[in-house]
Amino acid sequence: MKPINFESRVAALAARLKQEKAGAYVGTRQASLHYLCGTFMPWRGAVIVTQDGSCEVIYWAMDSQRIREEGCPHPIFEFYGAGLIKSINDRLRDHRVDKTIVGLDLSHPGAAQVAPGMLTAGEYLDLSKSSSGANFVNGVRWIDDLMLTKSEAEIERLRRAAEVAALGFNAGKEAIKEGVTENHIAGVVEAAIRDHGSTWSWSVTGGTEVGGGERTAFLRGVTQQSTDRKIKRNEFVVIDLHPLIDLYMSDLSIPIFFGQPGPAQRAAIDCWEDVAATLLDEIKPGKKVSECVQKGISVFERHGLGEYGLPLFGHGLGTCARTRPFMNLSSDDILHSGMVIALGTHLYQPGVGGLRLEYPILVTPTKAEPLAPLPAKVQVIH
Repeated sequence: MKPINFESRVAALAARLKQEKAGAYVGTRQASLHYLCGTFMPWRGAVIVTQDGSCEVIYWAMDSQRIREEGCPHPIFEFYGAGLIKSINDRLRDHRVDKTIVGLDLSHPGAAQVAPGMLTAGEYLDLSKSSSGANFVNGVRWIDDLMLTKSEAEIERLRRAAEVAALGFNAGKEAIKEGVTENHIAGVVEAAIRDHGSTWSWSVTGGTEVGGGERTAFLRGVTQQSTDRKIKRNEFVVIDLHPLIDLYMSDLSIPIFFGQPGPAQRAAIDCWEDVAATLLDEIKPGKKVSECVQKGISVFERHGLGEYGLPLFGHGLGTCARTRPFMNLSSDDILHSGMVIALGTHLYQPGVGGLRLEYPILVTPTKAEPLAPLPAKVQVIH
């Protein structure tokens, strides 16, 4: 795969710091660590970029040798125990930016979930108390604006991650038989994506999710951790998988129906496919995210299923999936070429079934390009 130029990323962020009249950015999110350091960093740590272009890493001593040997290109300062905050302030003082504006990973305004690694309230209080006088502000947008537009190297990784997701999805679909368990199908999926290079099923919802029948149909039910429930005929099956390729995430789920849909199930399928097709048609550069979302909501309502369709239509993809653009009404993002989105369509109707789309797309200069070689249509197994 094409190499990633981490120096150019640091330089771009340093330029943004100058624009913001800030002395430094301290990134603690896993997204920031992976984006700037290029190696898997699951433990607590921070990456510090200063206005003059310096970049350093503070990382838990119990894992620091590994990230050094696996390619982190920046100087690494180790901390033990609860020493992260002291180490951050020490490095800010050494760079003489401890009395300037300093951006932190504090929050994504409007996001329902907290991105892994956001600074905790306790850490923020400790950092402020022990600071020499820094003006700490939310710096999430500074780096997120850079991460929004994907380079060719990033698109290559995201495309491969989506292809691996499709291989896993197809393996899981082939494993669906009456009497097999959700856990068995999840294991088949996991084996397939691991065999094709995935290093982590990153989702907090249990890695690979598989749910059948009534477990797909919880009201607003976005979680189907796999269980020992057995698959039955004439029911929906959710397979939702989350591979990671060279630190870049995919997120893929397409509804499956096992058997013959009844009238209510067919109505749900028709509604869901109409919403998914509408969204794919709406995704173009220059469109407001909120306008695309409103179109999707309107289609749910036109089919009379507005109370079961979620007003949430996806999220960004990259080194994190809790990242912009958040496809909801509160988003102020405008779509542009180079964005990669896990486009979502969620319909959960108790007593009928649940249908979920998680569909990696690239926003091109003219349209939404699916990254996975699968159609956004319900897969029926007779």
